[in-house]
Amino acid sequence: MLRYSIAKLADKPKGTVVELPAVDVRLSFEKQYYAALRSMLNEIAKEARDSIIPLYQQEQTQKRAARAFTGDADRTWFSTLQALANQLQRVASDTVSRILDLEGQRHTEAFMATAKRALGINLSSVVRDEDLSDYLEAAVARNTSLIQSLSDDIVKRIEQTVYTNSIAGNSVATLRKELQKQFGITDRRARLIARDQTGKFNSDLNKIRQQQAGVTTYLWMTSHDERVRALHRKLDGNTYKWGEPTGAEDGLPPGQPINCRCVARGIVEF
Repeated sequence: MLRYSIAKLADKPKGTVVELPAVDVRLSFEKQYYAALRSMLNEIAKEARDSIIPLYQQEQTQKRAARAFTGDADRTWFSTLQALANQLQRVASDTVSRILDLEGQRHTEAFMATAKRALGINLSSVVRDEDLSDYLEAAVARNTSLIQSLSDDIVKRIEQTVYTNSIAGNSVATLRKELQKQFGITDRRARLIARDQTGKFNSDLNKIRQQQAGVTTYLWMTSHDERVRALHRKLDGNTYKWGEPTGAEDGLPPGQPINCRCVARGIVEF
């Protein structure tokens, strides 16, 4: 990564201090990420409804006909479901990887535009998309792991729900209701992952671009709305150095605590 001094490039009078606005996370970024996760979950849920529930219904019919305990759900019921989940997880991970790559490019352009507005300089000769390659590789690996975990979680929830209802002898209607509840839980987790990871990704990119430019200090800025948590509201306007603990959860910088929408506004000192 090419490091440079944005202060020297701007060439302002000594003692001048200019705030460099952070690049904000886009809602469309979060929506695209969530759509990829939801597509995966919807297909897994559909497979459960189309293949698992008929097998369960057949099992319950056999039990009633024999008027006795004849058996419970078999693990083979879930082999096709697991294979499909593995395939869908890879598709979702590839989709999210492309989304992250495109957002990285968008962030690069937005950062340079921000520097142009705030400092009147053109950074095209020192800022490159390639500077983010190592970080993007790590970010993709992190998000792939989360998507794998989400996929494994819904399959496990489906299995456990079917076994529990089978042992209890519950009706198909009851099983459907319980599965829908589990789908809802997993969908909410997917929404949380999408919101949290896109925020963290944007926060990381702001940090990387500011540090690359020699910006060592930043201003903690909240979203200034009713959703800002009380702790972060107290941090609004505070100044920190990159790498030093903040007053947030675990000393994390803006955008890193779970669901944090705060940003780091760079301070350029001349």
